[in-house]
Amino acid sequence: MGQAISLEKIGDGLDLIEESTNEEKDPSLAKQLTSKERKEKGLSLTDSRIKIRLKESIHPFLRLLSKTKLKYKVQKMNSLSAKVLNLDSKRPIIFVCNHGTSFDAPIALGAIKKHTYLLVGKQPLESVDAMFFNLNGTIFVDRKDKDDMKLSKEAIIELLGKKKNILVYPEGTWNMTDSNLVHEMKWGIIDIAKQSNAIIVPLALDYDFDTRVCKYKFGGSIDVNEMSLKEGIETVRDKMATLRWDIFETKQTVERKNIDIEAERRKIMNSVAEYPKLDYEYEKSVIFHSMPTPDEVFFPNRR
Repeated sequence: MGQAISLEKIGDGLDLIEESTNEEKDPSLAKQLTSKERKEKGLSLTDSRIKIRLKESIHPFLRLLSKTKLKYKVQKMNSLSAKVLNLDSKRPIIFVCNHGTSFDAPIALGAIKKHTYLLVGKQPLESVDAMFFNLNGTIFVDRKDKDDMKLSKEAIIELLGKKKNILVYPEGTWNMTDSNLVHEMKWGIIDIAKQSNAIIVPLALDYDFDTRVCKYKFGGSIDVNEMSLKEGIETVRDKMATLRWDIFETKQTVERKNIDIEAERRKIMNSVAEYPKLDYEYEKSVIFHSMPTPDEVFFPNRR
């Protein structure tokens, strides 16, 4: 009699087929190894010190190259000043930034200047963007895989232990709403900061879709070591929202009755359309809610 095949092996085989099919649909996915995939392949969760030094050496060239992709003029409202922002050079930094366009990474990294790693959700990417993320140094994460998210957390802590800084989008997805300044955020980033003795530095980006200008502003450093997880994440979210308000206050005042809400929403969706590979429905599905949304309460079967 032939050897019995377990359901577990069949399931593993189907997963491999699905994974292979997804990568055939979008080759960029194969270039984005998540922490879980790295572990399965027997690779370390983070780059070796030699690879880190190599990426640091090509960083100036990569910054120049990334500027050619930008379609916005960048204006700074302040600089990443150690004195002004109360930075401790002996502690690693977790930069937290809002996320709403495909230009956020090059603009944020350009504002930071010093070589900094990224935490990015695994997603279909243009080939040039996949190359940029890998050359810069990126931890890719499957935002719907709890095991991978746990390993990604370990990878970030390991990287910070090597005295490298990292940029994360704590909202976990694109914020494409017209009224919510900063989405709710999970507490993981606070736990990471506590375990690695890192400080958190907020950075806000705001785009004017009419003038094609992006303004950015850094906030003062946040030390969460003495805070609870809840207090820490609320502090970070409040600081990020305040920074966005600070940028809003530099804009021309307009009366509410003169605002075309639908036109403003179209501008947001046009920014989404600038990156055709974006899976809009997927991004909406990974928005974090600590409490059920009205739709989840009143329309539980709606998809």
